[in-house]
Amino acid sequence: MGTPMNDTHTRFFCLCMSPAIDATVTLPHAPKGEGEIFKNVAEEENVGGKAVNVARWLAIRGARVACGGLLGEDNDRPFVKELAKYAIEDRFVRVPGATRRNEMIVWPGGSMKLNRAAFPGLDQTGFEKLDVLEKLDGEAPGVAILSGSLPSAAPKDFYARAVARLKSQGWTVVLDASGEPMRLALESAPDLIKPNAEECEALVGFIPKTSEEFVRATALLREKSAHVIISDGGAGAWFDGAFVAAPRVDVVDTTAAGDTLLAEWCWWCFGERGMGNGERGKWAVAAGSAACTMPGGAPPSSGVVEALNKFATFTNEL
Repeated sequence: MGTPMNDTHTRFFCLCMSPAIDATVTLPHAPKGEGEIFKNVAEEENVGGKAVNVARWLAIRGARVACGGLLGEDNDRPFVKELAKYAIEDRFVRVPGATRRNEMIVWPGGSMKLNRAAFPGLDQTGFEKLDVLEKLDGEAPGVAILSGSLPSAAPKDFYARAVARLKSQGWTVVLDASGEPMRLALESAPDLIKPNAEECEALVGFIPKTSEEFVRATALLREKSAHVIISDGGAGAWFDGAFVAAPRVDVVDTTAAGDTLLAEWCWWCFGERGMGNGERGKWAVAAGSAACTMPGGAPPSSGVVEALNKFATFTNEL
């Protein structure tokens, strides 16, 4: 089991191994067929990657945040500018090549997303020479949030070793990953994990769909992690087996919604703001819902989050 969580941690480190430039391209209508050409489409870009999104929202909330991982040398300028804008300490290791560009293509009534591979030019030998956590050795521990996919060159047990290393140094570790890297990392007992419903299948053997199944999945996962958040898309999220229903919003782009939800929960849990699990869950779901109203992963305003919090509904299942 993980270390019990408390409200004493105020310093956050977010690890992003697969950052991205997130673009939203808005089409005037749904594609009608092969070969159609759209002209003068609207487009918006923001720097992202799951842990970058988490770090940005924590910084907006007022937390002390550092963010590290990998960045491509060829196009790191937008990331440098964004981190400086929010006073996020830059702990990224630069590698040859460019950071990937992902695209969300939206039109009235529909959307599709293109996620590219992170650092395809980085091989296993090159990856093994990197130590993205080296600068944390000997530092006063806080809350480490490891979030997102891994480059193909990374070993599947990268998160497992990172969680074990950080916990041995006294860090509280939050993990938002999927598949084999997440399954292996559970053996290192992260303090909090955040799979979505589909990602639960690789961890517990089924995709929860009913309330009973979400509670059961939570119980199984808490054998490995002290705290579990399971997101359920537009319906809401489960926090240690208690459900918070999401308010209804006009969805523009779901990029960064889950990351904003996680960051908001961590802010209320660790940011010296003692609060019950249900109230933290309401704020988290409100923040995730607010993020869905923004294009390209851009952060919502705290005023919108506060307004939506009034419409998030908490159900105490446990």
